[in-house]
Amino acid sequence: MAEYVKLDKLSQLVVVPPKTGHYSDIVTDTAYEKGLAINFGINEQVCGSKRIAMGRTVIPPHTANERHVHLSAEAAMFVIQGTMVLLLGSEAKIIKCPPGTFVFAPEGVIHGVANASRTEEVVLVFAYGGVPSKEAARIVFIDDTGNPYPPAGWDEE
Repeated sequence: MAEYVKLDKLSQLVVVPPKTGHYSDIVTDTAYEKGLAINFGINEQVCGSKRIAMGRTVIPPHTANERHVHLSAEAAMFVIQGTMVLLLGSEAKIIKCPPGTFVFAPEGVIHGVANASRTEEVVLVFAYGGVPSKEAARIVFIDDTGNPYPPAGWDEE
């Protein structure tokens, strides 16, 4: 059953006063995951979040990011626009994710994302659970030197 509290008693339950982020406060990162525009709208830097990082990623046409794992966070994605290609596991299994698809990557699962289209962007919303930033998620990139990554066929539309 839901718990209810009188407004004047709420301050006794809230440990950290909330701070709302606004679209103009978004921090865009174009260097961390090469080739992608990652817009952090909720994280420690933008709004003081303690347990979640959330944002929007734009994958330009015909782009694949580097495979990686989140050692200390679960990752969730929701595809808004375009068809995202999920490259999953050590074999980089190709999974097509059309708009409306939810994707979940538990801690330690190797994954990458890509856009096979030569003309349209892919837009997705993502969240890291339990951590306030990409640094706290402890993201480790896979060294694919000498490996065929992205795998053959990733960019077939």
